[in-house]
Amino acid sequence: MQKLYLETNKLDASCRASYGLSEEVMMENAAMALESAVRNPCPISKDRRQPQKVLIICGGGNNGADGYTLSRRLRFDYDVSIIQFFEPKSDLCKIQAERAEKCGVRFVKREDLSFYDLRYSDIIVDCVFGSGFHGDLDEKTRDSLNDMNLCECFKISCDVPTGLREDGTVAEGAFAADLTVTMGALKTCLYSDCAKDYAGEIKCAELGLNRRLYENSTNSSTVVGMLLEEKDLVLPNRTLCNVNKGSFGHVVIASGEKTGAACIAGSSALRFGAGLVTLVYKHGHKKTTQIPAELMTSSEFPEKVNAIAFGMGLGLNDEYSQTYFDFILEHQSIKCVIDADSCYAAGLKSFLEKKEKGVVLTPHPKEFQAILKNCDLGDYSVEEVVVRRLELVEKFCRKFPKKLLLLKGANPVIGYFDGFKYKMFINPFGRPCLAKAGSGDVLSGMIASLLAQHRKSIDAAITASLAHALASRKIKCDYAMTPYDLIAATGEL
Repeated sequence: MQKLYLETNKLDASCRASYGLSEEVMMENAAMALESAVRNPCPISKDRRQPQKVLIICGGGNNGADGYTLSRRLRFDYDVSIIQFFEPKSDLCKIQAERAEKCGVRFVKREDLSFYDLRYSDIIVDCVFGSGFHGDLDEKTRDSLNDMNLCECFKISCDVPTGLREDGTVAEGAFAADLTVTMGALKTCLYSDCAKDYAGEIKCAELGLNRRLYENSTNSSTVVGMLLEEKDLVLPNRTLCNVNKGSFGHVVIASGEKTGAACIAGSSALRFGAGLVTLVYKHGHKKTTQIPAELMTSSEFPEKVNAIAFGMGLGLNDEYSQTYFDFILEHQSIKCVIDADSCYAAGLKSFLEKKEKGVVLTPHPKEFQAILKNCDLGDYSVEEVVVRRLELVEKFCRKFPKKLLLLKGANPVIGYFDGFKYKMFINPFGRPCLAKAGSGDVLSGMIASLLAQHRKSIDAAITASLAHALASRKIKCDYAMTPYDLIAATGEL
């Protein structure tokens, strides 16, 4: 896992104070990281030739100064041009611009930017605003960046793409990078759902000292969460031999109005290691689809149940969800996953207040909107839920300690408050092929399976979320995946 920060200005300042590094030394290291990205772009170009023409677009602050420093380092190896979006304003920007000019770097005013400069560029490097951006882009900047976004070349952003705000929202006309080289430490804004189409691949650059030293340069805790990595995946591999199916737990999947959702979740739970899976039919629901032979069915709860997943295709009748709320409250040792239709249930708040632990909720933004409203945490629009997701996930978790929330999206967020400390995790591995009916049912089944195998809620959510996303990366076609393709791919991890 890697640490995530809202902003890194305090870290920069404490790093200079603690280790005696000057701002100029840190800037040279930032430019060195950008230089490495320019010299080793991926892909290089359609014809695999080395890039020759590099455009660096510069603002007037220290992000622009990074760009001027980069131009000096690339001079003579490349055909480098500086596009001045704004005149240098900060002291360092003025110094670095003067140095670049003395080295013979070509300077171009934004209004003099030609079609030739854009059409035949191999790489464009964005050094206009960087982190801490607020507000909107002016019309001229929007128009210029839109022209650059249309260019078929490799695009790199310095620290944060221009137009990506500190809260993770994106201004109209923002720069769409293929690669963002962020400085010092990772910023949360780079991992908002909106940022996924603008930040591209994200690499963290060291600024003259080891990253751990940089992050530990201050005693004040500025970490807001953790970014999950592929190595954090702990699959439910079986290490003991003297076992039987009961050793790996019994999962119940609630089957309601849409039987297919329950079948998907059940098949996913079985594929991800559960020993037994039973689809339970209540309230006279009929089997509307063929049930896979490996899944058991019943109109009553089995004698032994380790975990229950419900809400997927269950129906919006409050009575349906209440049946499962009541059963679980009578059997406090049973863990549960609450998804889809049950996120709208009137009895959810009361259930969460009475159930001590072992609850995982897996809403998408619209379902989370309903949860917040039903639990008296506020009436928000879906757009607000997406934009303020980190704040609202924490708000929910603090209201309901020991209940884990996994908010689905382009970069899923996992939140958990144990009564003493709040923990937040972001999963950056999701792909657009997951935006399809049934994908969420697969995730619910995977989490329920791990809960039945006696994983803690937070471990089950992290592992299932990572496995879900990484399995999607094994799907070659981004539009043709079905839930059962995704289930099969989990077996290839």
